[in-house]
Amino acid sequence: MTSPELRAHRLGLTIPDYSDPPYGGRYGIGLKAFHRVGDFVELSGITPENRAGERVHPGVVGADVSVEQGREAARVTALNALGMMRLAVGSLDNVVGLSRALCFIRTTADFDQLHEISRGATEVFTEVFGPVAGAVGRASVGVTSLSRRNCFELWLSFEAAAVGD
Repeated sequence: MTSPELRAHRLGLTIPDYSDPPYGGRYGIGLKAFHRVGDFVELSGITPENRAGERVHPGVVGADVSVEQGREAARVTALNALGMMRLAVGSLDNVVGLSRALCFIRTTADFDQLHEISRGATEVFTEVFGPVAGAVGRASVGVTSLSRRNCFELWLSFEAAAVGD
């Protein structure tokens, strides 16, 4: 059996380091990257931005962002989530399984292919964690606005190995 860290390496994924600089500084005080209760971890909202704050395909899906670009933004967001998971639990190998992916997509009022955008994120999780641990309950919600004109935002919850395991 291949570990998630080894799979991510073999896939050539570039996963950001959220420990340096610390998460949240750009958005003000009172933010934390994750919240852990026992083995359950909830990540803070994650967007398709690199560590310097440069956005991937900002705008509105169905207007100035295509389905393919939206899916790419979702994929970048998932890579960012992997970095946040590492920050929260030390290694992707400490992730037992994913629980919930709440996907917000900035869209036109008539855009109805939300699942096609969100799939970009959840495919990354399946590639890294496999078809069982990487499967996730997912909801895709179309919204009129997201911070900094991002087209995608993810709120992810997962189960981690017990501390000390």
